[in-house]
Amino acid sequence: MPFDSPAYPTVPPYYRDTLIQTVYFTAEKDKIAALLPKPLEPADSGLCCAMGIKVPFCTHWGPFNEVGVCVKVNFDGTEGFFLSCLFSTSSDAIARGREVWGCPLKIADITVQQHGSELTTTAVRAGVQFMQTNSRCMEPAKPEEIPSLDPMYMLRIIPNVESNTAAIKQLVVNGGVENVKIHTLFKGPGVASFQPTVSGEFWRLEPREFVSSYYMLCDFTQGQAKIAYDYFKKD
Repeated sequence: MPFDSPAYPTVPPYYRDTLIQTVYFTAEKDKIAALLPKPLEPADSGLCCAMGIKVPFCTHWGPFNEVGVCVKVNFDGTEGFFLSCLFSTSSDAIARGREVWGCPLKIADITVQQHGSELTTTAVRAGVQFMQTNSRCMEPAKPEEIPSLDPMYMLRIIPNVESNTAAIKQLVVNGGVENVKIHTLFKGPGVASFQPTVSGEFWRLEPREFVSSYYMLCDFTQGQAKIAYDYFKKD
């Protein structure tokens, strides 16, 4: 990072009128297990979530779009989710997300389009359309109906400058979402599709059943992340 001009401001970033599309589905446990670092284990439910996000305003990163996939896990007797992949249109968002929090971020072209009651998010990288979510707003929903994605775990690895090894390797809990103000929340049917890509292994999940989907327009701030497990720390 440039010492005289930091690449990103300090936390918290403020988000306004953020559109979040979530599509919940189930997948085979062995498919989920293949995406997990130890000591995480796949939850028995096989629940997964494909996300499409449109951010028109953020104090720190400006406007950007994202897509990602997370899978339900067990860690130290507690259920949570592991963020398997995350793609963004913003290099500013990628810099802090990947370097500080350990978000598995890569650049991609992402469009979020609404046609009548349907919302479609499409992600393309290197000319390959690798992910698409499609959902429909059918009726109002309540926040407590949405399966919680907390805690959200990520694998943070900082390479060693002197060798092809990791200098830092940590399991991190994503920065908490605070000051949430929901403007719109709907539910309805939703589907997610993945195509083979060399940019990750998430496409191997092969959804078995689509459970639910949600459309949320909200404001929020994001706080600091926390270290849940340090691979190099001695007991």
